[in-house]
Amino acid sequence: MSATGLHVDEKERRELVKDLAEAVSTQSEAANRTWLALITVALFALVPHTSGASISLPFSLGDVPQAWFYGFAFTLLWALAVAFAVVHSQQVRAQQLAQSVIDSLGSTLGPTCNIHPRDYFDMCRKASLIHVASLAQSLRGRHQFYTSKGKSPYWVLVATVVVYAGWKLIAFSIYFVVPFWALWESHKNFSAVGLLHAYNTGGTWAGCIALGQVLVLDILHAGRILTHLWRSAQSNEK
Repeated sequence: MSATGLHVDEKERRELVKDLAEAVSTQSEAANRTWLALITVALFALVPHTSGASISLPFSLGDVPQAWFYGFAFTLLWALAVAFAVVHSQQVRAQQLAQSVIDSLGSTLGPTCNIHPRDYFDMCRKASLIHVASLAQSLRGRHQFYTSKGKSPYWVLVATVVVYAGWKLIAFSIYFVVPFWALWESHKNFSAVGLLHAYNTGGTWAGCIALGQVLVLDILHAGRILTHLWRSAQSNEK
């Protein structure tokens, strides 16, 4: 292949990685915005209130009876939980697809660009709020990038795998447990009868199932990343 052909191929690879990073960034931004809305309503719903007293709404919107407040809070919570699950699942799917394509590009972007496609992808994309891999990777010091990862001591690679697992558990506890907790508390406080009780039960199930589904999806995705990191560490030992 001519030098011109190599140059075009290298440029095409860079453009492909940038396009994938932009696509993943779009999904990450949508997931981040939806989660911030969800967690805002969740935290406000979890604030304790005096029994029987009216509740003051934010932004000087006035006071409402507790029954109305918990009804509105419950409605917002389960609706936002479903919306968040939708956009976050799409973000995970986009990331998985992008990484599978990037893995097929080889160990470098081209003969004159000694950078791994995954490193370039991480530089270009906007990460989701639950992204913690960079915290573990930074602990590898001068061997934190994919092109020099094979030179890192085995114990450093193993330590960063453990750190990644620990940070991921913390992220899961914040990212998912608080919305689950708030939804359940709103479910209990929204005491209703008849059709409102059926609505309460249906909304609770819808929100919990949506959050549970995307939690399992995220755990499986994190497990694949953890397996990849662990196998890389084992290969480095050999």
